[in-house]
Amino acid sequence: MDDPLRMYLVLQRGAVGELARAGELAGAAAVRCVRAFAGDPALEAWRERPGKVCLRARTESQWRQVLEEPHTLAGDAVIALPPRRRSERGPLLERLQAMSTQLEPPPESVDAHDGVTYLLNPRIEMSSGKTIAQIAHAAVMAADSLDDWDGLPAAVIAPPEDVFAAACARDDLAAKVVDAGLTEVPPGTVTVLALPARARPAPAHR
Repeated sequence: MDDPLRMYLVLQRGAVGELARAGELAGAAAVRCVRAFAGDPALEAWRERPGKVCLRARTESQWRQVLEEPHTLAGDAVIALPPRRRSERGPLLERLQAMSTQLEPPPESVDAHDGVTYLLNPRIEMSSGKTIAQIAHAAVMAADSLDDWDGLPAAVIAPPEDVFAAACARDDLAAKVVDAGLTEVPPGTVTVLALPARARPAPAHR
């Protein structure tokens, strides 16, 4: 029976209303988790198949209980728990629901900033939890080559299709997430790109 290692991302219900902000914070929490727990055997083994699951703490009591677990926190709304086997989730995580709340969609573009920019593939539809997990994948990949970046600042956009397609071919990407196809999208789908600081997406053709 497959019993994969998973990093669990937990969002506090109602604390974030925008998908972009949730993704930014989840990415930061994941990056900080990888660095804080570096050397842990489970985390090092997880890196070969770095799956993530996005959950929601529905009540204040659940949120407080999650905070009692070893974790890293971004903002005051997103926690990353170091990887564990699915069979080792424990009663608390088993009670938490998958993150499925509809959040305000990301903008098509953002002003210049000094952090990483995540580009969501505009041709696919993913649940909020899947999208947040994919952004966190991109964040961890980007952090491997950006030693002085802890996951923030960052920005999430859903650019026009031509902008995303052009970005896929760039040679300065900090990350390109290619999904394994286990849930929601076909295998081989590029879900998220990450551009390093000061690298800007090309403008859309009008």
